[in-house]
Amino acid sequence: MPSSPVALIRPALLRDPNEEGRTSTTLELFFDLVFVVTISAIAQQWHHAVTGGHLAHGVISLFEMVFGVWWAWMGFTWFANFFDPDDVPYRLMVLVQLLASLGLASGIPYIFEHDDFRIVVGCYVVIRLVMAAQWFRAGRANPDLRPFCDRWAYGILMVQIGWVLFGFGLRHLTPLETIPFFLVGVTVELLVPAWAQALEGAPQAHSEHVEERYGLFTIIILGEMVLVASDAFNTALSDHQHLATLMIGAISAGVLAFCLWWLYFGFLGEYDLSRTRTAFIWGYGHYFVYGTLTTIGGTLAALLEQVASGDEKLGRTATALTLTIPVAGFLAAIALLRKVSEWATCSRWLQAAAAVLVIGTAAGAAWGAMWTLLSVCVATAAFLASEIITKGKAAARRRQNQGAA
Repeated sequence: MPSSPVALIRPALLRDPNEEGRTSTTLELFFDLVFVVTISAIAQQWHHAVTGGHLAHGVISLFEMVFGVWWAWMGFTWFANFFDPDDVPYRLMVLVQLLASLGLASGIPYIFEHDDFRIVVGCYVVIRLVMAAQWFRAGRANPDLRPFCDRWAYGILMVQIGWVLFGFGLRHLTPLETIPFFLVGVTVELLVPAWAQALEGAPQAHSEHVEERYGLFTIIILGEMVLVASDAFNTALSDHQHLATLMIGAISAGVLAFCLWWLYFGFLGEYDLSRTRTAFIWGYGHYFVYGTLTTIGGTLAALLEQVASGDEKLGRTATALTLTIPVAGFLAAIALLRKVSEWATCSRWLQAAAAVLVIGTAAGAAWGAMWTLLSVCVATAAFLASEIITKGKAAARRRQNQGAA
């Protein structure tokens, strides 16, 4: 790929929301690649929580860490959608964020194991402070948009004060006791973009670029599930005692990842993200998409490990729910996103979510972890097949109507 010289300093001017052919930059892709380390760390710790039987603690830590990683990624993605000078200062500031994200990943085990937020909060605050500096810079380069950029920047700065108090001042709380304080921080974080976008004359997002960025991050998280399937194949080849069972589990994990990929990219719908309401539902709704996919990846690893070792710290029903709830949650999240798209139908997706939850949990409670995985895989594949057929029939009817007209 031919490269062009990087400008030393370039004003961070607003990008055209209607720019044709805009795609993710190599820096954005590299940013995603580094953030996959944090996703992997969360999935790994959830895996340990399931196999160790520490579900209550694990669920709380999972919820908190997925938000932190997702929101740090969101901040970079939305700024780059509006402004992307791609000069030396911009790249160096992104480098600081990347290094801080690696530190964030290293701090995730301390939260799951010791309820120690200091490393994660410290690194998260660094990522967000750099983000505030980027918004201040954009405000100076775009005087007409300075109130908009300042709202972003000052909002980010105010929230970080709260996170520092949370991470370094409230160090002796139990996981359950952290929830109210954490929810306050989450609420304020989520309100900052809405506060900025409420200004008259606030810029519009580049719809195609946003959709591509979210899709690429989805691919990265699905890759965690593919890695689990690969590890299961390797384990099966070396464990002759459980060879057949592990091979079935590995195939089921791979098929499930493929089905979830197809359901996301083939049936999500079409969106006009220039509409503020749609853009916020789309963006915030992806927390549940990313959270459930991360959970599924960690759970698959835990279930396959239990099959190989025969050691179950949880009861069969509880173990089954660690997979059926996130898969059902993924389908429900897509139903929510479809509701605001041009494809308004979502009832079938909610019914499928309920079916996966009931069938997978019942099978797991009756026969164990492998049957949970197999039944969830079959139920998800069956729903995918029904959606393919339904979509094909609808397309055929449209062609017939167009021909008749």
